Amino acid sequence: MSKLTQLYSKYLKDKLGLINLFGKVFGRGLFLLLTSFFAYNLSVKDFAGFAIFWSTLRMFTFFSTNNLYIIYFNKVRENLIEHRIWSKTTSVNILFTLVLFSSISFGISIFIFKDFYFSLLLLPTLLFSVIIRNLSEFAKSDNSLYLSIFIEDFLLYFLFFISGIIGIFISNSLFSIVVALLISTTITALACVILFKRKFNIKITSYKINLNDFSIQDFRLGINYTILRGNEFLSNFAVRYLGQIYFGDLFVAYAHIMYQFYNVFTLLTMAVISGLQSKIAIKKTSEFNRIFIKKMYLVILKTIVPFVLGLISIILIFNTQILSIFFPKYVAYNTLLVKVSLVGLVFMLIQPLVFILIYNNKITKIKTLNFTQYLVVFAVYLLPLFIIDISEQFWLIIIMLNFILVQGAYAIVRYNRIE
Repeated sequence: MSKLTQLYSKYLKDKLGLINLFGKVFGRGLFLLLTSFFAYNLSVKDFAGFAIFWSTLRMFTFFSTNNLYIIYFNKVRENLIEHRIWSKTTSVNILFTLVLFSSISFGISIFIFKDFYFSLLLLPTLLFSVIIRNLSEFAKSDNSLYLSIFIEDFLLYFLFFISGIIGIFISNSLFSIVVALLISTTITALACVILFKRKFNIKITSYKINLNDFSIQDFRLGINYTILRGNEFLSNFAVRYLGQIYFGDLFVAYAHIMYQFYNVFTLLTMAVISGLQSKIAIKKTSEFNRIFIKKMYLVILKTIVPFVLGLISIILIFNTQILSIFFPKYVAYNTLLVKVSLVGLVFMLIQPLVFILIYNNKITKIKTLNFTQYLVVFAVYLLPLFIIDISEQFWLIIIMLNFILVQGAYAIVRYNRIE
């Protein structure tokens, strides 16, 4: 036992990025297995429907949180650690943002799914997903990641893994999966609220909602960051929705599978970045300079690189075997899997610099950046309309790449202007 303690102290204790990484890999590993199960048991049409539903929920959850967990992180951290209170202002802003975006999301979901009751099921799932997302991030305030990992990366995916398999055996349909996800998010959100309150021993003095606590300035800042980061989530959805229109259900099915592998690479990078958020977001702006940026960038890369390069090596050697085991219906796309892994490498090199700037509110000329990246992405979305014989796999790869390259170019320019 003492040997295990020594190994923990040497390799994991205070290694927030690694701890967060291992937790998220476990959760997403369960999801990958569940996706493999769905791909094997569902028809191509139903599996494509699940891909569109899942990407829609992720997109709606992202926009409904409006990045308030980043904007209020320092404020919430101070209140939780020093005063043991929960900020009513934070609750009001999260609530009003959720009401606004969920209303919009409901209207959009009816248009996408053409089913009122199906869209109605999406609303509570979205509500619970937003609660999980916000509290999981705020749970990192004391530099301990265990509650965040348990809630968002273990409990949620474990419950969905169990309920999803049961749902398929009861009724082999997309509807059963949606119900399973609703049950999973409901239980997880309730557990999250209870455990979060217990962890920080929070005192809530009032449940009264005051409109004066709503901050237009913070809402606008959140919108700017949401638009900045939303390109990835929008592309996750658009490649499936538009891909179905352009190329059919088979494209949506194998694109969803490729995105699961791409998400493993983004997970490896973002798990480390997210785990180090409390160290990246410095309290004194005077300490933010090139030396700090280089230091944090290297700390992040030092943690990520062995895992990313190791995974790429495995895919280069065993791409056919991997697809044969997990997605036997789609083994013909093994070459595409290799290309997707290289996109993951580009993501790893660029995003740490982008998020060092974001976490410290150092993104300037954000409207220009947002206009540029969305102009590029919408041009990519429309390419199949103007280039009739465009390769569907090429279209998939450039959708994955475009926002990474635009944000990377901006981040490098911004870095060069910092003293």
